[in-house]
Amino acid sequence: MSDQTDHVTYFLDLIDEWRSLQDTTLTLDGRSLTISKLVAVAEKHIHNVVLEPEVTNQLKKNAAYLHDKIASGHVIYGVNTGYGGSANVRSADVLELQRTLIRHLNVGFGETVDPRIVRGVMAVRANSLALAYSGVRPEIVRLLCAMINADVVPVVPLRGSISASGDLAPTSYIAACMSGRPDARVVYGGKETLATEAFEEAKLLFVEFQAKEALAVVNASSFASTLAAKVLFDANIAALLTQVVTAMSMECLQGRMESFHPTVHLGLPHQGNQEVARNICKLLQGSRLVKHGLEASKEDDPEILKQDRYPLRTSAQWIGPTTEILMASTRRVTVELNSVNDNPIIDHRLDEIIHGGNFQGISTTVAMDQTRQALQLCGKLVFAQLSEIFNYMMNDGLPPNLSGCDVRSDFGFKGVDIATASYASELDHVTNPLTNHVLSAEMHNQSINSMALVSARMTEKAVELLQMMLTNALCAQCQAIDLRWLQIQVTNAWKSSIKRSQMADRLAGMELPVPWYQVAFCASERYEIMEAVLVSRGIHGNWILSDFFTVVDRLRVLVTTGKHVDEVVACLGEGTREVYSFVRETLKIQFDHGSKEDPFDLSLEKIFGSIQSRQIVELLCRVFRKDPNFCHITACIKPVRRESSEENSSLIEKC
Repeated sequence: MSDQTDHVTYFLDLIDEWRSLQDTTLTLDGRSLTISKLVAVAEKHIHNVVLEPEVTNQLKKNAAYLHDKIASGHVIYGVNTGYGGSANVRSADVLELQRTLIRHLNVGFGETVDPRIVRGVMAVRANSLALAYSGVRPEIVRLLCAMINADVVPVVPLRGSISASGDLAPTSYIAACMSGRPDARVVYGGKETLATEAFEEAKLLFVEFQAKEALAVVNASSFASTLAAKVLFDANIAALLTQVVTAMSMECLQGRMESFHPTVHLGLPHQGNQEVARNICKLLQGSRLVKHGLEASKEDDPEILKQDRYPLRTSAQWIGPTTEILMASTRRVTVELNSVNDNPIIDHRLDEIIHGGNFQGISTTVAMDQTRQALQLCGKLVFAQLSEIFNYMMNDGLPPNLSGCDVRSDFGFKGVDIATASYASELDHVTNPLTNHVLSAEMHNQSINSMALVSARMTEKAVELLQMMLTNALCAQCQAIDLRWLQIQVTNAWKSSIKRSQMADRLAGMELPVPWYQVAFCASERYEIMEAVLVSRGIHGNWILSDFFTVVDRLRVLVTTGKHVDEVVACLGEGTREVYSFVRETLKIQFDHGSKEDPFDLSLEKIFGSIQSRQIVELLCRVFRKDPNFCHITACIKPVRRESSEENSSLIEKC
């Protein structure tokens, strides 16, 4: 990964790779396992895993080298010594030492690991052992691959690892299945059963671990790195969605594009900031719901803020560091997936046996702790933007709670607002780092330990919480965009009715005397109020009101029946229009107007499902692809019209 590679390019390449791997064969060579390949294996997009041919020769040489060293009387840790703080013990029974290793590590109970993660771990262990620095025979690595291919997945307890001498306890359950523990359990063909029965049906053979082989299987933080890889894949998607949500917040709140002007981000030239500013401008290119140009060059209006509040104005500076964190974390975890993790290292090439500590999973812990912080930053921003959108005192004229009907009896998105605060608070809590919660373990031998697997589990929870916040955001923002469009149409309809009347001179500049959403959703009641206002000015405005409310009625029907979508799409940016269409047309989530037939939770489940299943990935690929014709400065200064001026002259006429 080049230092100049931007986050979008890097991650879209990983997405492209992931999408291309359906029903392919993965060849393990110890050097080229990416997080997208690992996710594809774990989630059964890849059903066949094999070793690169040269690997077998190197494994044979490496195992033979270790055998010769043992035969010549060398004392080697984990081969003819005790383990960890008991390394002062010596034993000539090298096979029993491997058996007792598995026995003393099989101490787990309670919740179990998702079988998809266990599949991934077996691929990571096979990939690591394929480097031929662990003293194992080819049979060991082949069995790991064969178990993946036959979909025989060990049942592994979730808790019990400190990820210091590796994820010893969970990985020992893989070793127990491989070596034929009679009561070991696996998931085979989607059902839990005994490993003995599954191996027989799948025509797999158990192995008897020779010197160091069981240790080589268990002595690595591969559960942590595997879960981290899966978490990072989804965290990167969430980071892109955060940028999408920010662009849509700009349209909901009629934000100012100058916040993303290139000159601003040349002044603070962090790569992430500059990239995010460019991405948001691209997403909003052509939008008619945002403000273009520089405020300092416009006529001042003392009734409105001169600049946007921080959740919009500093969003690029806020999101930028998260993209840099995610790229660094992805790089760290990718290194872990392609490394020699166990101890000692057996190097037949240089005739060396070296004791070390590559099993210490602290790089994964740091990656996960920092990823969690990045996710929390994204969540904090989304929460702040939604708080502004929901608050009718801050959202520039949208109805309270984004209600799509009578605000006196419908409270719209109030429940969504409350739930979002709950998700944000929990996300804040799980962001607490693991690196400052380390206890000494195992006779004070493992007195520093990474807790990488626990950190990865917490990050998995953080990803889910952010996904839930993004779900709420997308649903609420489509509602807010519809309401903003409707606000503009109602306001324009009032101006047009006045202009067409014989009282245009006397009523010039007259604003709607009641809030627009009361007119749109409580027309009959507001007719009388507006008539009284006109009469108080000496105007009998029955014709004006009749003309105006006829248009308003048509607008309300358009919105409540979903026939307004094409009109709204024409107002949105090149990227945000795709996202809006995805929610409204692909997922078929309608404008909320208080109908009992459209419960919020069912709509939210659809969006959440599209994120968790990664259905939304194809959409992200479309909206974030580089456009060679895109001009960052132009996108900030002026809108790029898609229609001719005649076509664009009056949306109200189309209604």
